[in-house]
Formats: sequence, C-alpha cells, structure tokens
Amino acid sequence: MGFLLVLPILICGFIYCKYNFYDKTLIAKYEGQSLYLHIAMRGLVLAFPWLTLVFLIEWCTKGFFGLAELFEDRGFTHSKEQHLFSTMLIAILTAPLYAYLAAKVRFKVTRYRHGLKNDFLTRSFILETMLPTSTHQALLLDSLFNKRLYMFSMEDRKVYIGWVKNFGNLQDHDSNHDEGFSIIPIYSGFRDKDQLTVEFTTFYDRVYDAVKKGPVSGIDDGTEDRCTRASRADEIGSLFSISLLQKNIVSMTFFEGAYWQEFKKNEIKPDKDSTRA
Repeated sequence: MGFLLVLPILICGFIYCKYNFYDKTLIAKYEGQSLYLHIAMRGLVLAFPWLTLVFLIEWCTKGFFGLAELFEDRGFTHSKEQHLFSTMLIAILTAPLYAYLAAKVRFKVTRYRHGLKNDFLTRSFILETMLPTSTHQALLLDSLFNKRLYMFSMEDRKVYIGWVKNFGNLQDHDSNHDEGFSIIPIYSGFRDKDQLTVEFTTFYDRVYDAVKKGPVSGIDDGTEDRCTRASRADEIGSLFSISLLQKNIVSMTFFEGAYWQEFKKNEIKPDKDSTRA
C-alpha cells in the first residue's frame, strides 16, 4: 500500500515537469539526484491536494458508488483497506490528467499575470527573467528574441556575425552535454593569430542573392522551390544556418555595422616585426 502512495507523487511530478515550460527548461540543468529530487518536490506539492480531494470524493460517494466493495468482492483488497485501495487507485489513474492541467494552468497564470499577449512572449519572459542563465546564455537569448546582431568569437579563431535562430536547452556551461545553437550568418571570417585583428572573408548577403538567382537544386520534389525562392530573410537564411557550441564561445559582443566601420577606420595594426618579437 505504501508503494501506491508513492506513485501519485512520482506521476504528478514527472508529468508536471514535462509539460510546464519553466520546470521543463529548469530540469535541463539538473542531473542524477538533483533531477530526481526536483521532480519529487514538485510531485509532493501537487499530489497532497489531489489526494485530499480524491479522499473527500470517496467519502461523499460512499466508496465511489460501490467501487470499493467491488474490489473487495473480487479479492483485490481486504475489507479494512477497501476504501484506501480504491482511493489510491483512482488517484493514480487520474494523476496524469490532473498534473497536465496544473502545468498548463500555471503557464497561463504567468501569461495573464504579466500581461503577455501570446505563448511565445510568455516563454521568452520565463527564459529571460525567471530562469538562471550564464552571461553567454543571456546574450544568446537577447539575440534570439530581439533579432540583435552579435559577433561570436570561437576557440578556433573563427568569427561569425549573425543573429541566433534556434537555441537548445539551457544546460550548464560545465555540463558534459553542452547544448548547441544555430545562427543565421551575415558575415564570417577569422581573427588574425599575430595581430588579433578580425578579417571578414564571407559576406552571406551575396550568397543569398546568388541562391535566389541560381538554378534550383535539391531533392527535386518541389520543396526546394519554396525555400530558395522565398523572400523572407529567415527562410533564405535557414539554408545557411550554422550550428555552434556554447562551450566553444570565447567572447560575444553586440554588433552594429556603423560603429564597426568607424572602429576599423581608426584601427592601428601592430607592426608584424614587433608581433613576432
């Protein structure tokens, strides 16, 4: 019977964390015992009110309209435990639906409490204000939701200018399963090993124009026409989305074309002989 008492807690915790956006994103940071403890704590908070309600329904309906006595007659339980058995069984069977509705209601409460217009803005609000993030993750989210251009300097000295198109789970930076993200590039290049200056070698706007004007190639079932002949920047850009890993980011900075040109005009490149020395 004790096992039946634990089941509603585990079921409620698992279903709630799976369908509640806040907890679903938060548990991506947890592993092992921390993950199980978080699910168990959510299950405790949800299960006890639900068990209390089911107990009251069982008492008001005299054993769920005879269901408790039926279990006793069929030999599933003893007379002293028939009411407890029927209550726990009903609680277990209805726990998934209860936890699912609780998760959806919690999300809607967050949306209307903060006056957000749609679910996308609600998820954005939760990610930006309610979840702990690293410095890099905060900038990635800013680029994703506000379509801001950022300069990404990577460990291999490659440099990308673009905005974030897609973002994985908010894993810890030190996690063994570090999540990647994809960007729609505008420029890409490299950082000079000796002078540490940034040089751009690829301008993707020219590539996009060439794709629009060039012949269609692909799996030849018609879907490639929709992609290459589209006028939306994100659809054209999706052909050149670049996947990167958070752990490989050395630095990130907001990119503004006018400021960049002004900076390049006043840039003083070090002498090659001095850098070699």
